[in-house]
Amino acid sequence: MVAAAEVTEKIKILVVDDQGVIRMGLSMILDHEPDLTTVAQAGDGEEALRMIAQYDPDVVLMDIRMPVMDGLEATERITKAAKESGRDRPAVLVLTTFDDEAYVLSAVRAGASGFLLKDTDPDLLVSAVRAVHRGDSLVDPASTRVLLERCVELERQVGNNPADSAPAAAGRWSGLLSQLSEREREILVWMARGLSNRDLAAKLFVSETTVKTHVSSVLSKLGLSSRVQAVVVAYEAGVVRPGEAEVRWDG
Repeated sequence: MVAAAEVTEKIKILVVDDQGVIRMGLSMILDHEPDLTTVAQAGDGEEALRMIAQYDPDVVLMDIRMPVMDGLEATERITKAAKESGRDRPAVLVLTTFDDEAYVLSAVRAGASGFLLKDTDPDLLVSAVRAVHRGDSLVDPASTRVLLERCVELERQVGNNPADSAPAAAGRWSGLLSQLSEREREILVWMARGLSNRDLAAKLFVSETTVKTHVSSVLSKLGLSSRVQAVVVAYEAGVVRPGEAEVRWDG
């Protein structure tokens, strides 16, 4: 919990969902916190892009299935524009349901910083917004195994296309992974196991600023937009194997 006296500048949030009741409910939860404020709401991805240009939010809560422009395309456009302009905001936090597994993986690859179930606990929602704003990536603990162990492993199985095999998946990343220094590879492994910047700083006995520098270097060398993309790559490349990841939460 953040005390009102500790707030210096509020985290600005854009809530995107095609259902007005959900938008209103999420906004009420967020606006109750002294360090968070909902600056705008949007009913589809196209409107979200206009709202971002107008209100410059720090975090976007993005639904996946919407008319006009869905959350996948909107997320890709948002993160691509941020990357091209050299900015690390807004961070996109995807809102999903249990039957959106494939969509969630696509959203992560599009640059989303993480995802949450729509019926998640309000305290978890608030912690998640703060986490992605800090630069930490996350996924909903209830869906972590589904996303990283089921979806990624299914893609790595040998199917009709030989390129889908596990060795091929690892091979696609071997060249880029070889560019990482020993410390950067260590950072990637611990990121994939769920450690936040704060956790990494404590474990490696360095400052959070140093950790952020290493994380930025890892993402740059791998051509990625977010930490959660790095987690998926770590699984695909076999750097971390199913069952080894532990997702932790810091509010």
